[in-house]
Amino acid sequence: MKLHELHPPLIHAPLILLPAAAAVDMAAARTCRTSTERLGAKLWWFGAGGGLLAGLAGMAASQEVKAEDKRVDDAMYLHGIGNLGLVIAATAMAIFRSRSRPTVTSATIGLAACGAAIYTAYLGGELVYGSGVGVKAMSEQARAGVQPGVPDVLSSGSAVRFVRDAVKGLGWLLGRTVDLLSGRQKLERGALHLGKEAEGMQPGAFQPRQGELLTPPIPH
Repeated sequence: MKLHELHPPLIHAPLILLPAAAAVDMAAARTCRTSTERLGAKLWWFGAGGGLLAGLAGMAASQEVKAEDKRVDDAMYLHGIGNLGLVIAATAMAIFRSRSRPTVTSATIGLAACGAAIYTAYLGGELVYGSGVGVKAMSEQARAGVQPGVPDVLSSGSAVRFVRDAVKGLGWLLGRTVDLLSGRQKLERGALHLGKEAEGMQPGAFQPRQGELLTPPIPH
């Protein structure tokens, strides 16, 4: 795992813990149960800590990748400054909850703040999947990239396709598992360390020069 690759796996913790903390606070404000109040306070601290760790990894990653397009660079800034604001807000909420009981108002504010994380997460996803920031050059093994015709999340028919693809994906996983256990297929050892495999691409495969923008080629 490269230094700039630390941020994506770490960001999942605060994205789960912070909304959970706000939801638990809402339940605690309505039920007035002491155990629920204590759980909410702990979740705010865990979420703020996770956000801080992910944020530090993100700030480090911003110095390890390069975006020569002004729009992409600005989107990276908005992603970073938005997440910094969220970490500060989560820390403030954690301090407040350590000293005070939750209320419906404070829980609502917490939920609204967590809602902003959806937008910053969207920007982060677009930076990687849309603009290829931090993505290694597309190798010959994965030249096709994304399948054509993938719909937008909110477009008509996307829900049906999501369910269909999820079922097909589950079938693929189970089918491959049966084939592996029965010996009909074997697992390539190189699959366990794709990073090393990518560094040793065959001569002639697309590779970035030092300092070149790392964006995958558009499949034809």
